[in-house]
Amino acid sequence: MDNQPLNLSVKMAVVMGIFLPLAEAVRRSNHILDISRFFNWFDDYILGGVLLLAVYWVLRQKANAIAYLVAAWAFAAGALALSFLSQLDKFRTNTPDPGVFNSSLVAVAKGIIFAYLLVGLALALKANAIQEQRLRRKLKHQSER
Repeated sequence: MDNQPLNLSVKMAVVMGIFLPLAEAVRRSNHILDISRFFNWFDDYILGGVLLLAVYWVLRQKANAIAYLVAAWAFAAGALALSFLSQLDKFRTNTPDPGVFNSSLVAVAKGIIFAYLLVGLALALKANAIQEQRLRRKLKHQSER
């Protein structure tokens, strides 16, 4: 891939696709086997899977793969935005985090992860713009023949 923003966005998506489920497993290790809390932690596995699936499609050069990567980043960032705001509220009200870490640490970590997701999204958008520009040039060149 000669699209540098795409290369970086893909690498970042692999990192986050693996990190999110693992970090949530560690954070919720005190009750991960409690089926009644399944939906409290499983979302990070979905987010990780969506990012990794988009990476797979980009690497396989599937049609519209960069658009899928953009959508995966946006999906993950949207979910993390809600989670981050909820965690800030826990921090504000001094409510303990249900996991094994304190609310302050979790709030800071979620803020960093949210920023990382926004950078990944911005890079994917830039990569898509580069691809579109190249496609337009190619079509223009073909039409001039």
